[in-house]
Amino acid sequence: MTSTMHRPTTATTLAAAIAAFVMTCAPLARAADAAAAATPTAPTASAAPALALPQAEVEKLLQAYALIKQNYVGQADDKKLFDGAIAGMLSSLDAHSQYMNGEDMRDLDRENSGEYVGIGIEVEVDQNRMRVVSTTENSPAARAGIQAGDIVTAIDGVALAGLPSSDVARRMHGAPGTVATVGLTHGGKTRTLRITRAPLHNATVATRMAAPGVAWIRIAEFGGATGADLAAALRKLDGKAAPRGLVLDLRNDPGGLVGAAVSVAGAFLAPDTVVFTARGNAPGANATVTVNPRYYRQAGEADVLAGLPAWTRTVSLTVLVNGASASAAELVAGALQDGHRATVVGTQTFGKGSIQSVIPLGEDSGIKFTVARYFTPNGHEIQAHGVTPDVVVAPAAAADDELLLREADLANHLPPAQGTPAATVKREPLESTRSFGTRDDKALKTAVALLAPGQEHGATLAGLLHRWREELRPGSALAAGSP
Repeated sequence: MTSTMHRPTTATTLAAAIAAFVMTCAPLARAADAAAAATPTAPTASAAPALALPQAEVEKLLQAYALIKQNYVGQADDKKLFDGAIAGMLSSLDAHSQYMNGEDMRDLDRENSGEYVGIGIEVEVDQNRMRVVSTTENSPAARAGIQAGDIVTAIDGVALAGLPSSDVARRMHGAPGTVATVGLTHGGKTRTLRITRAPLHNATVATRMAAPGVAWIRIAEFGGATGADLAAALRKLDGKAAPRGLVLDLRNDPGGLVGAAVSVAGAFLAPDTVVFTARGNAPGANATVTVNPRYYRQAGEADVLAGLPAWTRTVSLTVLVNGASASAAELVAGALQDGHRATVVGTQTFGKGSIQSVIPLGEDSGIKFTVARYFTPNGHEIQAHGVTPDVVVAPAAAADDELLLREADLANHLPPAQGTPAATVKREPLESTRSFGTRDDKALKTAVALLAPGQEHGATLAGLLHRWREELRPGSALAAGSP
C-alpha cells in the first residue's frame, strides 16, 4: 500500500492560512489582557503582534493532516482533527495546560459566577465509588431524601464507576426544570430517584464554632462567590460575639480562582500587604499582588472586604492544610504564614504553584496554559514543593487508604524555577472530608488547642465536632463545582 505525499505548494498555501488565523487570535488575547489590567487577579498571556512560524514544523503538521484525510479508513472530521492538534500542543507543555471545549468553558463560567443548575450534592471519590458527602440545604437532592453516605451509582442510566468527579458533576448539571434520574445504594439497598434540577448557589464557605470562642471556617474551593461568602460569615460571627480564635480549614481544597484567594487572604491581612509574587515570560506576568481591591474586585462589583470587623485582621488564626490543599489554597496558606499572621497545621501541601490563563478561541472553546509561577511573600516557591506546615499533624490512616499523588508525581509537571529539586515528601493517605470534625480529626483538635490553650478539649469537643460534622459540608463537588 502506498501513501500520497502532501504537495509543498499546498503546504505553503495552508501555512499562510494558519498564519492569518494566528493573527486573528491576537485581538482576543489583547482583549483578555485589557480585562486583566482592569482587574489583574492573575497574569494573562498576550499574543505578539507578529509571529514567525516554524515553516518545517507547520508543513509536517499539514502533511500529517493531508495523509489522514486521504488514507484514513473512516471519515476524518476536520474540527476533531484540529481540536486534537491544539489539545496535543497544550498537553505537551505541562500538566495543567489544556484545550478547553464547550463543556470546559461552561464549567469555568459556573466557577466564576458561583451559580449553577443541578440537584445540590457534594460528592467525592471513595474507592472508585461516588459517595455523597453532603446535600445543599433545601436543594432538590435534600428534598428527595439523599443523605451523606449514599453511593451514587448512575445518572440517567449511565454507570459512574471509573468516571472522574468532573464528569459526574456535568451529568448532574442541566437546564432548570429538567429531570435527573439518579441511582443510589446505601447499606446494600438500591433505589432510583427522579430529581428536578434547579438553580443553586455554589456554597464554598461553611462556619461553625469548634469550641467556646473558637470559630471553624472551612473553604471547600475558591469560586467566584467565595470572598463574599467568607465576608458574610465573618460579619455573622461579629454579630454574635467576636471570637478569640479562628481555624481556617483549607484541607482537600483544590484551589480555583486567584482573585478569590486574594480576597480570602485579604480578610485577615492588613491593606496593601503582599499576598504573593508572580514570575513569567509574558509582558505583565511579573507582578507583586497585594491586598488591594484591584486584585480581587471585578469591574462594577462592590468591595467584598469593605466594612469587615476590625478583629478579622488581628484575631488569633490557624490554617489547616494537607496534601490535597492545592494552588489557591497554598497561596493563602503561604501568605498568612509568611506574614506571621497564622500558624499552619497539618501536612505538606500539594505543590501546584503555577497560574494559568484562559483565552477564548471562538464562541465555544478556549485554551488554558501556564503563564507564571507564584511565590510566597518571602520568596518561597510553591511549584513542586508546597507549603510546609509549622506544626505537622498527620491524619489517621486506615490500612486500605489510597495514597495521595502530589504535583511532583504528575507526568510532565512544571519543574521548580529556582533550580532546586522537587520536594520529596512521604506519601500520605488521601483524607476523606467525612473525617473532618470527627473524634479522629487530630489536626482540628491541635488547631483549637493552639488557639485556646488550657481549655478542656477532650470528649466535649469531640462530641461537638461529631454533632456538627454533617452541617459543615458546603454543597459543592470536588474541583468541578457542585453537581
